[in-house]
Amino acid sequence: MLREPMERNLRMLGWWWWSRWFWLGEGVFVVFLLEEHGITVGQVLLFEAVWAATVLLVEVPSGILADRFGRKRLLLVAGAVSVAGFLFFGLGTGLLVLVGYAAFGIADASYSGADSALLFDTLKPLERSNEFEPRLGRLNGLLMTGFAVMTVTGSLMAEWTSLRVPILLSAALTAPSLLIMWRMAEPPTRGGRSSIRAIGGTAITRLFKTRSMWSVVLFQVVVTETIILMATLQQPVLMAHGAPIWSLGIFIAAQMLVGAAGSWLAGPISERLGLRWLFLIMPLASALSLLAGASDMPWTYALFIFPAAGFHLIFPHASGFLARRVTERERATVISLASMIASATSVVITPLLGLLVDRRGLDTAFVTAGAGLAALSLLAYLAWVTSDDTSRDPAEPPANDSLSILDTPLPGANTPEVADTERAT
Repeated sequence: MLREPMERNLRMLGWWWWSRWFWLGEGVFVVFLLEEHGITVGQVLLFEAVWAATVLLVEVPSGILADRFGRKRLLLVAGAVSVAGFLFFGLGTGLLVLVGYAAFGIADASYSGADSALLFDTLKPLERSNEFEPRLGRLNGLLMTGFAVMTVTGSLMAEWTSLRVPILLSAALTAPSLLIMWRMAEPPTRGGRSSIRAIGGTAITRLFKTRSMWSVVLFQVVVTETIILMATLQQPVLMAHGAPIWSLGIFIAAQMLVGAAGSWLAGPISERLGLRWLFLIMPLASALSLLAGASDMPWTYALFIFPAAGFHLIFPHASGFLARRVTERERATVISLASMIASATSVVITPLLGLLVDRRGLDTAFVTAGAGLAALSLLAYLAWVTSDDTSRDPAEPPANDSLSILDTPLPGANTPEVADTERAT
């Protein structure tokens, strides 16, 4: 009874993962804002700030809502918001364009955490949770490969038609993901769901009181910040090396493919290295690769794109490490909280590095960021490796999280209205 819907979820997840954000406008959306709406570059940066602020505000609440009301419900809402965002962005004028940008942030934050939790909670009843990291890596690899193809396709489409067409087509091609998610089943929850206050409180307490967990979050902080800095500063580096403007889209697509390769290889590389070496090498190498941005030798740019691989190698294993140490009642919240901390760190660090670039130049900023993030990765590793909790699976699994196909599902376990003995009043 329980096995069939969970196995159907696994069959459908790949299709949903790839189609939930069918974004054809990555290579042209800035030009679209500049030419179609007369927006200045400064205003585009303001839009980016609105997006970042929206993600920060929604990240953890969306995880709590996924734990409280179910992953499927929140992901359906996120899909609908994505489609609406594309329509507002492509058809709107004035503030409606900004509303579309904010919708992108809401959807992005709502997907984050809930998607990983859905995968983990689908595998767990089938007693296949050991497949979580390689499956998550392959799904993200599929997504990044799709992004690369979409970026090139959308740019060519804009050249042949208009800048508005790829954006509106993104809405039409993302809409089928809603039907796919509608057909999927909500994973079972033992004993019902806790209140919103209880979920948030226990998730935050557990994360910050468990050294092995918060140190893994710091690994995510390092690789997130390195990939953001790479994406932000790569264009002036490429231009300084004499790359023509038309080639920038190709470099972006290449980095997406590097990220896809990292996701696809996350499982095999972890099996060969083990978590101890993976968590030591990848954040440290990602941080040190930023030093290549300060080099005058063009060939070092091959090192500069390493963060794309480092991020996608670390993410599935960090998410899996956290997911195994919490119950299904707070899993999406904890994973979302980790992403929020990484994003919040970037909001603080990126403007400071911007000031450093303006006053001391790109070389100084790259050296400072690379050295600082390398030091943070080593401190995080020292905290993690001395925590006596460095195995993939915890020594003591969290209580109330052992549901399998051998168990009898509790009546009404899939409905959020079930009374919970731990629910706060």
